Amino acid sequence: MVQKKLPLFIKFIVIAILFVGNGFAYSQSEGLKTNIVNGANFLDTQGNVINAHGGGILKVDGFYYWIGENRHDDVLVSCYRSADLVHWEFRGNLLTRSSNPELANANIERPKVIYNETTKQFVMWMHYELSRDYSYARAAVAYSSNIEKPFTYLKSFRPFGNMSRDCTLYKDEDGTAYFLSAARENYDMMLYKLTDDYLDTKEQLATLWPGGHREAPALVKRGEYYFLMTSGCTGWAPNQAKYAYSKSISGPWSELQDIGNTTTFDTQSTFILPIEGNKTTSYLYIGDRWDGKQYFNSKNIFLPLTFQNDTEMELNWVGTLLPNILTGELLTP
Repeated sequence: MVQKKLPLFIKFIVIAILFVGNGFAYSQSEGLKTNIVNGANFLDTQGNVINAHGGGILKVDGFYYWIGENRHDDVLVSCYRSADLVHWEFRGNLLTRSSNPELANANIERPKVIYNETTKQFVMWMHYELSRDYSYARAAVAYSSNIEKPFTYLKSFRPFGNMSRDCTLYKDEDGTAYFLSAARENYDMMLYKLTDDYLDTKEQLATLWPGGHREAPALVKRGEYYFLMTSGCTGWAPNQAKYAYSKSISGPWSELQDIGNTTTFDTQSTFILPIEGNKTTSYLYIGDRWDGKQYFNSKNIFLPLTFQNDTEMELNWVGTLLPNILTGELLTP
């Protein structure tokens, strides 16, 4: 009896290994979905539309955690996780209007999370406004010991007295953390160094491209160079993204260069995720395709960022994308 069953069992194991090796995962609600379809709604494993706009992705204990804006009901920030960047499981709401009295009438945008090895805390920075008043222009901070559990809201403030709107958060290889945000009515992009606990700004390092009128920053490092992508300021309408590079995060930075097409494929940048595998490291552009008339019709777009040399970065459109997290490749079936 054992000899008769063994071949079938082996076939099952081989098939399972092949699926895992190519970054596939099975979800009863989605069936055997094998890739990302750009332009369609991204659904979680329960079949619900993912609400994580303006967000970022952090890898923790073998899972990718996608944390972003959720404007349904009294929710502000939600958390999803995935083992393959294709299938996303809803894990909970991290901030709601009841998390703190200061959030009862707030809008929270572009939340980003990094981990502090010293304090053992996950720290979130975000853009804070009042619901019907976009003049507050503040940064806000929250923290949690568990990335899947509600965060403790700490405060909102203007770093060194500067306005703070579209923003991103970056943790360098040496553990130093930085916060970038649009200031002076979005005409300046400010770079700040954070305190060792990541809960406050320690130093204002630079004003990037003063008067450049840039927003939607997304920062990544590849080799010896940092790359910063930003968009122009055209409200909900898409525009031409630009990027610059530098060997030091505090500069000097190169001149801004166009990337993608004239509307960045109808998206706005929010995050760049390195995918490190046993074969290569790829870079995933994460953008929002905003619908200004109906926010919940907005779409998430995942595209490969490629490099022609040490400093030349390219963004091209692909309709479907399959991240292979084992090899680090971004495949286009």
